[in-house]
Amino acid sequence: LVQPVTYQPEWKVWALNRLPMLPEAFQVQVREGATDQWKVLRKLLQDRATKEVVNACDAGREGELIFRYVYQMAESKLPVTRLWVASLTDSAIRSAWSNRRPGQEFNMLADAARSRAEADWLVGLNATRALTCLARKGGGQNLMSVGRVQTPTLAMIVGRDLEIEGFQPQAFWTVSAPLSAEPEPGVVAEWRGVFFQPGGAGGPAEKKGTAEVRMASAEVAEAVATALSGQTGTVATSERKPKRERPPLLHDLSSLQQLANKRFGFSAKRTLELAQSLYERHKLLTYPRTDARKITPEEVSLLPGILNTLRQVPPYREHTQMLLDSAGLRPGKRVVDAAEVGDHHAILPTDRNPLRAGLSADEKRIYDLVSRRLLAALSPDARFEITTLIVVYELTPEQVLPEPITSPLRLRAKGRVCVEPGWQAIEPPRKKNERDLPPIPEGTLAEIGKAKADEKQTRPPSRHNDASILQSMESAGKLLDDRELARALRGAGLGTPATRAAILQTLLNRGFIERKARELWSTERGRALIACVPVDELKSPELTGQWESRLSRMSDGKEARSAFMAAVREHTARIVAAIAAAEPPAAAAVGSPEPEPKLGDCPVCDRPVRERKSVYGCDSGRDCTFVVFKKVAKRPISKRTVRLLLKGQRTPLLKNFKSKKGKSFSAALTLDEDGKVSMVFPPRTPTGLACPRCATGRLVEGRTAWGCARWREGCDYRIAFMVDGKRRSPQDAAAEIWAAAGRERSD
Repeated sequence: LVQPVTYQPEWKVWALNRLPMLPEAFQVQVREGATDQWKVLRKLLQDRATKEVVNACDAGREGELIFRYVYQMAESKLPVTRLWVASLTDSAIRSAWSNRRPGQEFNMLADAARSRAEADWLVGLNATRALTCLARKGGGQNLMSVGRVQTPTLAMIVGRDLEIEGFQPQAFWTVSAPLSAEPEPGVVAEWRGVFFQPGGAGGPAEKKGTAEVRMASAEVAEAVATALSGQTGTVATSERKPKRERPPLLHDLSSLQQLANKRFGFSAKRTLELAQSLYERHKLLTYPRTDARKITPEEVSLLPGILNTLRQVPPYREHTQMLLDSAGLRPGKRVVDAAEVGDHHAILPTDRNPLRAGLSADEKRIYDLVSRRLLAALSPDARFEITTLIVVYELTPEQVLPEPITSPLRLRAKGRVCVEPGWQAIEPPRKKNERDLPPIPEGTLAEIGKAKADEKQTRPPSRHNDASILQSMESAGKLLDDRELARALRGAGLGTPATRAAILQTLLNRGFIERKARELWSTERGRALIACVPVDELKSPELTGQWESRLSRMSDGKEARSAFMAAVREHTARIVAAIAAAEPPAAAAVGSPEPEPKLGDCPVCDRPVRERKSVYGCDSGRDCTFVVFKKVAKRPISKRTVRLLLKGQRTPLLKNFKSKKGKSFSAALTLDEDGKVSMVFPPRTPTGLACPRCATGRLVEGRTAWGCARWREGCDYRIAFMVDGKRRSPQDAAAEIWAAAGRERSD
């Protein structure tokens, strides 16, 4: 979508009284660097010889949007069919080609895609400008970047950090004791039990069950330990119950990113890059940017071929053979459920052999996670036996304990033993939480050894990492009271699996958060932004829930695009009004550090241009298209060079640029009429160049030198053919003259 100034010139200026910006109809433009490819597409889409246009963009909402934008800009009227591909293997592509669908079947999906993009533009750009202008009233200088997904995500990270920093640890005490019994003559069983009191022992509770074992003071705990030590209790409860753990669901992108972060420390961005490489380059995984954790009945027919491939890979051979030898593959609804599959099914390995793919170590790790998860999902439940032993001791009349402790005193022990590993044979847990307790009949006497009171402290929540924030983004509905909004977010969450990694990267790039080892910490700038947002909806998942619920209905044909966009426009106006009515935050509150020195004015929006982390850009940030990268063709670009460009001048001839083939070359830089950096190469001869001395005459070739044609008028500029006894080439002479001019000359 184009920048605001394209719609109305007055929107070039950032001012509260020029908001909200509400274009009547949205316009699109070609992305920077894609012009040549766009021209090729436009020619084909307008060619009368073209009989059919096949939309083979990503099979999803955003892929549909890209195609519709291109088709719209080309003003094409050609018939369209849709190629819906989930895997890039030859057989999958052939099957999708044979089953192309009419393009108009996806009009509702396209409506939802356009509405999402336009709603993000309206809220994001208007709120960013409004909040930035408000901050400037208080003396702030920073760009206050606000986004529909970016801001609530940042708010969750900031909220967690503030919760940790404001956490006040509380001391508590627990009591445990060694136990022994003789369930049958000559057989002595030993174990350890933990004191608990149903209803609570008076200590702080952090999660379910913890109040039963925690005492608030050392005196109470020591009294309990003293009362138990050396006594004889009775086994009041001896239970053995079977328990099943169902196989995990197949991976979608979010679950894969979370597991890769926990296992290997991969960032969300890194996992997506690896999965995309396994999909596009190696063709070993199906489409990775999916939010589904099930497959449809159509994919079930692919499973035997996939398993036959995995059987050839040593780590999976034994388990795969067991599955193939079972009485037919009949995965249940936990694996197969078409109702829970949207644009793409869960991530699966393909039937291509990975052993010949030449994978990197990290690619092997991601492939292994996906393959093991498929085998686990198709496997039987893991079965365990859970044992509970409770020993009770009745206090004597002489033993009086402080409140809230009451008689009888109870010591509990729990055990867990794996009976059948099932799916855990191929995807074992990182920690084996197993403890075998002896079988002891109820009523058996149990000797209580010396009990011990241990002091502990409550702990703050952990800092967010990629895995935890992705989970929070995915299940943001749990933060909401509104059930309908929560249901919408269960299907969509904050962002999509395809965009969440990019959202985190944006927060990192803009300095709102930073990485410390595997943790994500909010920065002073990020906290300042959240503190200064006066509209709670911009910080909460609620806005996303409302939009995603309606966008989902639009994709299903149950919501009109016109009604949705009207509501978004009204909502945008309310947000701008609320920000405009708020008190400006103080400069210190918005975290306005001393800004980088101004290098010049932006040629696109006239705002100050400063040095950033990896670019030279203006204070409008991503709301403006102007940017000068710190390296052009592998050559560093200095601030002095940028200052010249911003003055409208051509730079001197710069050396040491590198071509794609690694060859060095020289060129000058200039800004074109759109504010884009372009290269200008020196002419091959001085003849015809403007004179660098008088700027009005042209150079001509004489008998011994090139000189100014205005020599009769008094300009004596000349450059000799010979220098140090060697003849100077016309190209070298032209480059020297051209570079000395300091501004662009015609040749």
